[in-house]
Amino acid sequence: MGIKIYPVSERFDPEKPVSEKMIATDNLVVVHFYLKKGQKIPLHASKSDVFVTVLKGKGKFYYGSEDSFEALETGESLYYQPEEPHGFEADDDMIVQAVISPNPQKKITL
Repeated sequence: MGIKIYPVSERFDPEKPVSEKMIATDNLVVVHFYLKKGQKIPLHASKSDVFVTVLKGKGKFYYGSEDSFEALETGESLYYQPEEPHGFEADDDMIVQAVISPNPQKKITL
């Protein structure tokens, strides 16, 4: 197969968050989320491990409930265990990369 470069675009939508599946295999999926300031990915849970990294911007990363969160900024990462409710909200325009393993085989509704 060889290697493939996956550039980070800036696919922001002023109306709603945007998700872009970068790669998907049986073992994992990598998704980029583009959120304008104030946009949110609501709390949800996955049967998979989820590792998120802020590629640009800053925001609140919820775990368990919206009362519990960590503030992350560019270059910082956070791990969510399977079945742990999680979501995030942009304090600035934000790009988040999520590595999800194993591939949950279903799309997150934004």
